[in-house]
Amino acid sequence: MSYSYEKRTTVPPSDSEARGLDAGPRLVQKLIGFGDSRTSNIVARIADEEVAHVAVGVHWFVSVCQRMGSAPCSTFKDLLKEYNVELKGPFNFSARDEAGIPRDWYDTSATSEIKQDKSEPLSEVYERLACIISMENENSSLNRPSG
Repeated sequence: MSYSYEKRTTVPPSDSEARGLDAGPRLVQKLIGFGDSRTSNIVARIADEEVAHVAVGVHWFVSVCQRMGSAPCSTFKDLLKEYNVELKGPFNFSARDEAGIPRDWYDTSATSEIKQDKSEPLSEVYERLACIISMENENSSLNRPSG
């Protein structure tokens, strides 16, 4: 696989941003333990917003894989190997599930029973993303010159 869009959309969400899903809640608890509620509130908000960032990355990665005719899970794992990225826990399963990252992409103990059902309704994150995209489309049409 040559340098391409799918590589740029895989490694950052799977490594950096998804690690934020894992580390954010633990950091919030440490800050609360230190008595720093102001910073813990900021970190909690960032961690919450990170779910949407990861969801966008997963959405685009899956879209690219579908266009290329490749399986997202195996492509994801191949790219991690190519970039020499090893995903290590502990994982925040609930945040990763909410962001739409299938467990079999990153958790070696995941079984086929955990795979997401494609008929499930959109999660709250995807609904928020749809709303954001709709607003962005509306805003961009307002800024177009008439003619």
